[in-house]
This record gives sequence, structure tokens and C-alpha cells, in this order.
Amino acid sequence: MCFAIEGLGKRLNPKAKGLADYHNVLQRLAKTSALLPDEQVAPRAVKPFHVLFTSLREARNDAMHTGAFARHVAADAVTLCLVLEDALMVEKKSEEETKRLTVGDFMVSSPVVVHPWQTVEHARQLMLLNSFSYLPIWHNERWWLIADIAMAKYLRPDWPARSRLQKTLKQAAQDGLIFTSVETVERGAAVTDLLSHKAPPGLWLVLDKSYPVDHLVGVLSPFELM
Repeated sequence: MCFAIEGLGKRLNPKAKGLADYHNVLQRLAKTSALLPDEQVAPRAVKPFHVLFTSLREARNDAMHTGAFARHVAADAVTLCLVLEDALMVEKKSEEETKRLTVGDFMVSSPVVVHPWQTVEHARQLMLLNSFSYLPIWHNERWWLIADIAMAKYLRPDWPARSRLQKTLKQAAQDGLIFTSVETVERGAAVTDLLSHKAPPGLWLVLDKSYPVDHLVGVLSPFELM
């Protein structure tokens, strides 16, 4: 995150030589974000820019932070990144241009999926390494989700469950691993229509009419719509 913010600062001010020199240009950018609180009004959930930036700069200059303090600094860095990301999305754009209305405007492209011939161990590793709560799978001519809770219920009673880990996902489905039905939506669908329906189990799977139905073009979670 430090490298990314430094790179953005360098782009905005090529003559600057360090993170401290980027303060003013990054602050001007951040102030265009609706996420950043006005320092003249009552406190909000997001800290003021100078607090977030100072926290990041001090951490950048001191690699020895550990434990709870490091987690605190990381949280501030993530918040600052969210503010700057939001500012970049709206900079020099009209209100009409910044509107995102369709699933395609919000979805995460190139989603990670698993296949019935892959092992339970492979799916579990994907979940753990990427902090996924759900994995899409194409099975029996339709899309399903494998949820983290389903994986835990399948593996934990028999832990270390070596034999179950080596099963294919197709075999595991016959052996008790639950696949959850999931709603698929078109890339061009309006997000307001999705939100008027019953909430999904965790993900919408996004299709495009120009591709086969077994090809996902993206995934969308309620998190992206917040």
C-alpha cells in the first residue's frame, strides 16, 4: 500500500522526493472523495486525511512496528487507500459520468472458479489463501457455490480428513459436501433491480449473452455495492 500511494504521489508531483512531499497533492485529491470527512464538522467514522497520512508515513519510515500497533497502522492505510480510490473514480467527472448503474459497472472480473474434477484440498487452499467465503463451480449443467461453512462442516468432524481432502469435488458432493444454488445475472442488469430481490447467499454470478452459459464474466457481492 505504501508503494502504491508513493507511486500515485509521484505521478501527481514528479519533482517530489519522498512520501512527505506528496502530502499536499494527495490531500487535494482525497478532498474530492465523499468518504473523507470535513474537518470542520462533527467527527465521522473515517479519520481526517492528515491523521491517516501521518500514520502511513511514520509506518513507512519505521519497519519495526509489530503486533497491535502494526494492525492499527494497516487499518489506517486501507482507509486512506479507499478514500484515494474513491477520489480517483470521481475526479474531473460530472455527476452523470460517475454514476454506476449496472452489474458490469461493479462486478469483479475474471473470477476464480473450481471444477468438479479438482480436489477438495485444492478448493480449501484457494479459500484460505484468498480469504474467499464462496467458490463458484459449474456442476450438472448449472452454477453452484461452495461456501466456507459447507467446507468446514464437511471436513472438521473427520479432521485431519486426509481421505476427504483427496476426493474430487464431484465425489465430495456425493459424500456430503453441500453445493448451494446461486442466482446468475446478466452483465447489463441494473443493480437496483438486484437489490429489490431477496438477498443472494453471498454472490451473484455474472453471465454475458455473448459467451456460453458455463463461462463466468464476473462475480458481484453486496460488499461491492456498499
